Amino acid sequence: MNAGSSESEQVLISGERQRLMVAHLVANKFFRKELLRANVGWPIERLRERGATEVLDSDSAWKMGYAPDSFTRLTDHLRERGFDFRTLIRAGLAEWTEEGTAVDVFRDKLMLLARDERLDPVGFVGVSQGDQPGFTPSPTTLIHRPSNALVGIGEQLDLLTDGAMVVVVNDPLDAMAVEKLSRMSGEKWAGIPLCGSLMSSAQARTLYRYTATDTVIVALNGDQEWRRTAVAASPDLSYFYRRVRAVEIPDGHTATSLLQTQDGAQQLHDAILSTRPLEDYARRRQHLADVENDPTPAASGPSL
Repeated sequence: MNAGSSESEQVLISGERQRLMVAHLVANKFFRKELLRANVGWPIERLRERGATEVLDSDSAWKMGYAPDSFTRLTDHLRERGFDFRTLIRAGLAEWTEEGTAVDVFRDKLMLLARDERLDPVGFVGVSQGDQPGFTPSPTTLIHRPSNALVGIGEQLDLLTDGAMVVVVNDPLDAMAVEKLSRMSGEKWAGIPLCGSLMSSAQARTLYRYTATDTVIVALNGDQEWRRTAVAASPDLSYFYRRVRAVEIPDGHTATSLLQTQDGAQQLHDAILSTRPLEDYARRRQHLADVENDPTPAASGPSL
């Protein structure tokens, strides 16, 4: 490719960026309205069971929404707002079927807006129903790469700029529980969810960019898959933060479930204050892996 064509492509991408971001903002308002108008259904039950009904308040910073279980509701809505099919496809909000019909990418999911390192709206994370909810990020597009985007920074920017320490969790509702505890107790914590993904160096850099402290906390619970993911974040976080700490959520709880128990707020508060280096868990994992790979005990010395 010659220099001239490369520059033309960059101009095209730059010209589209604003339109793609606006499409995400309009989609987010649509999802938000769908959630707030619902009286029954699994999304409402999920929020009630997890003690997160504050997200349904009109003034909630977390503009969580719901993608309806329909093939074209969002696509039709955005088309009515003047967006063409090309924009919706390139934004990752719609996709073509084999029959040539544009359909919604997200259906029957709780929705959270994902932002890039500039806090621009570039994608979504969809949360499915179930005891162990799955997380579905927007596809890679001109403006969105899942490994570069995060949920929760914009919603808690006031805490972060005031010196709050990031508490990394897996589930967005646990992030909301950490924020709720922070505002209740006067402590300075901001919950940031990874939504089932591995921490990338780009995400760690973005976190550091918007924090005013050199300490980050990773919250561990009984979910072994999450523990492995959390411990694996140690190198990337350590590159930016001087202190990378870990906390254990007690008694098989998550931050959300613990907060709902009797004295749960105090227990969660005490747990987050009781930190130890995340590297300790990484070393322990390496030791266990070494033992598993070489289970033969060391030979005993000669008998007397």
